[in-house]
Amino acid sequence: MEFPIKISSSLLSADFGNLTYEAMQAEKGGGCDIHLDIMDGHYCHNFSFGIDIIPALKKHIKIPLIAHLEIDNPDIFIDDFVLAGSDMIVVQEDTCPHLPITIATVKKRGIKAGIGINPDRGFEKLEANPEILEQIDLLIIMAVYPGFGGQPFSPVTIPKIEKACRMRKHRNVHFDIGVDGAVGPHTIPEIVKAGANYLIAGSSIFNDDNIIDNIKTLKDLVKKTLAETTVKNPRKDFV
Repeated sequence: MEFPIKISSSLLSADFGNLTYEAMQAEKGGGCDIHLDIMDGHYCHNFSFGIDIIPALKKHIKIPLIAHLEIDNPDIFIDDFVLAGSDMIVVQEDTCPHLPITIATVKKRGIKAGIGINPDRGFEKLEANPEILEQIDLLIIMAVYPGFGGQPFSPVTIPKIEKACRMRKHRNVHFDIGVDGAVGPHTIPEIVKAGANYLIAGSSIFNDDNIIDNIKTLKDLVKKTLAETTVKNPRKDFV
């Protein structure tokens, strides 16, 4: 199966004084969705968006809103984020002691589910509970740790992408494989070559007022990479 490339716009890097406008620009530029890092100051040393950001943005954009819960005890907030209008909820696997139940709960609410895995974490929970792979819509390989800006791209990212591709193929399942953290012109070629198809970009999109052009630049780089490289896990063009 071919997996189309997706460029997800991470609003954490946007101008907080103009979030609606910048989200609208990302939509206009062809971003597949808006990625919202929800941070509570406990799981990671930062605060970001509250639940109310979701209905506020829903009034102005049509593309999906992804609530990435980088928080402690995400299970108790699932219904809140569903009711707020999230189109997908992503949880960090190390925050969920009963990960299969967490994912099943999200899916029962009628929305998409995803899992994020930090650089120092492996796939043990997924390997021990392979049924999860049949339920999730997105697996995010974290290339940095949540909550801290300016971190370098973790060297474990690429082999983890490749392993995720093998797991997906072996189970004959169809979740997207994403990368979050330090995604930009210097890392996209190796990310795409490794087989990831869901690129979560923040500062490389929202680093100036040229949001539409910045997304186009990333897409052009992906197209060039795919044209010049024989990719083990071929993808179609962008969604």
